Amino acid sequence: MWYTGTGDKGKTKVPSVGEVWKDDDIVDALGNLDELNSILGVISSLYPPLAECISTIQSDIFALSSEVAGFDMGFGNDKVKYLETSIERFSSELPPLKNFVLPGGHKASAFLHLARSVCRRSERSVVTLARRQKVKDSHLVYLNRLSSLLFVMALWVNRKTNNPDVIWKG
Repeated sequence: MWYTGTGDKGKTKVPSVGEVWKDDDIVDALGNLDELNSILGVISSLYPPLAECISTIQSDIFALSSEVAGFDMGFGNDKVKYLETSIERFSSELPPLKNFVLPGGHKASAFLHLARSVCRRSERSVVTLARRQKVKDSHLVYLNRLSSLLFVMALWVNRKTNNPDVIWKG
């Protein structure tokens, strides 16, 4: 059977806090992280050259989510270092940015911008949790770096596919 029916009355169980309403801050954070992971899966299918890097990130997000839910997954600064190294690798192939960029260009680039904005929302929801319960500093740093990486990857995809970035003309 593919359903339990245990959440039919608006509550769910989260190991770190027990039974909570489905609109609780922790469920919101876990849902945002799940949405981010789902969008990354779309990007991976749209642009296979990113599949290996995205797979690593998806695994890390799942580990981060598991820790927020109450399981110790050993999530640490090594995950942040991977993102920083990736930012350096992708940005080394880009010219200096001189304008604000709007989402667009290649489909994968546009979805990377969407993922970046969902990552920022995820970060805000994890910050909310950090203010009232324990989350690791590395969780917050990771999400902050990830949004930067997603932005750089969006520019990189447009460059690799010969799609111009959409420049804001404000």
